[in-house]
Amino acid sequence: MNEQQIEALVKRVLAGMQPRILIVLGGDADYQSLIIARLQQCSQRRFAIYIPPSASAEHSAVQWQDVGEILTWDGSDPAQFLSGFEAVWLPFLDPATLAEIANGLMGTPGAVLVQTALMKGIPTAALDYQCRLDSELNQLKGLANNPAMTARLAAQRQAVQALGLTLGPISVFDAEPREPGGHTLSTNEIVTNARTATARAVNARTTNVKTTHANAPAESVSPRFITLSEVMVKGVAAFSEQDRFTDLAQEYVKAQQVG
Repeated sequence: MNEQQIEALVKRVLAGMQPRILIVLGGDADYQSLIIARLQQCSQRRFAIYIPPSASAEHSAVQWQDVGEILTWDGSDPAQFLSGFEAVWLPFLDPATLAEIANGLMGTPGAVLVQTALMKGIPTAALDYQCRLDSELNQLKGLANNPAMTARLAAQRQAVQALGLTLGPISVFDAEPREPGGHTLSTNEIVTNARTATARAVNARTTNVKTTHANAPAESVSPRFITLSEVMVKGVAAFSEQDRFTDLAQEYVKAQQVG
């Protein structure tokens, strides 16, 4: 296997190891172009985009297709819809959705998905510039003139944070991916892990071929290892735990099961 083929395998393994994150869009689109540009820089993550019907006037699939896969959802079984995601992000959390979540209401798709994600223990984060009345944006809109309303939204922010929703500026989206044990993985570590898995797979396959030709009787059949390409073509479900995988295929299967 040459260097170019190894690099291609590394890229495929990296894609499988990247955390899959659902982005739920809101009805407003303040700072949309800046947020899209920032998300496109997050090359260590895989994004899927859900545009609720109420947000379709402000956000289109064409605008967001370069960020990630555009998903559709019929509103049924939100727990199943969220399966496979390691985090949920809301770049456009508005006061109406904030109020729904704070009061346990599930009238809109965004509120349903956020609260279901919190029930499932999925890390969920939102930018709070729209639902802080003292933010520069809301001051420019003239929405910061009633202290009682400002205090009410502050209390609602505290309520959703107590439920597990992380609020803050764009930096809340900057946390590095975490492996199941809780250790923070840097991008360099992820690349190193992928390269190591690739090298192990190449060595295992080479060793297996040599052993088969040198030691196995002519009439015997050596156990066949399932390769990464076979798993990716046929899907993980096509194989059982009794099948023997190359190291690279094992890494891919584990990544899919975690995702």
